[in-house]
Amino acid sequence: MIKIIRYISAFTLGSLPILGFTQIPKQYTQLAPAGWMVLSGASGDLNNDGRNDIALILEQKKTDHPLSKENGKALHNNKRKLSVFLNTAQGYTLTAENLTIPVAEQPNSCLLDPLAEADGVSINKGVLSIGFSYFMSCGGWEWPRHHYAFRWQNNHFKLIGFDYYSFHRANGEETNKSYNFSTMKRKEIVGGNMFESHKTQTKWNNFKTNQKLTLTNINFDDFYSQFEY
Repeated sequence: MIKIIRYISAFTLGSLPILGFTQIPKQYTQLAPAGWMVLSGASGDLNNDGRNDIALILEQKKTDHPLSKENGKALHNNKRKLSVFLNTAQGYTLTAENLTIPVAEQPNSCLLDPLAEADGVSINKGVLSIGFSYFMSCGGWEWPRHHYAFRWQNNHFKLIGFDYYSFHRANGEETNKSYNFSTMKRKEIVGGNMFESHKTQTKWNNFKTNQKLTLTNINFDDFYSQFEY
């Protein structure tokens, strides 16, 4: 997996970290459309045909809506997307795309770049995964992390799993939930603490969704409106 390398102290308040990149394979950059750059990429067999496919997180080089922060600097709100290319006999073919990847900076927000402390995109044993980290430099004590898992089924990438983990930066209390979209069961670990050893309890519950969530219709920016958790 090729991913963003950022340097950030999770408990340091301030501006966004400086962005640096590992060497992006030429194979990845050749798949990026004009006007877009590769932030993160992964390679692996997604449809069990013995050929390695490619998933890329892309960012638009120029923003469509230029805004400035209070200090006069440009807001980094360039659009992002996740694009998946299956390796076919005709070459790499764009098969699925999602346009709701969170941007680096939002107006009047203390939220740091959700990709800065996340695992980015990965492919493992046929499962496509992507994660986001929601660290607030002001105005919030919780530090949530989201992790999504998709599998190629019936010609689309079906959401099969969603993990939510968060802890309170002051008292260490943890929230740990895992949703299985194949069984529609939710696993919750209660009583955990980041700073202390606590006895935990595991609870199981059902949950509902009114639609079949896939990589193309999921809204990463407003995920909780798409299922009854």
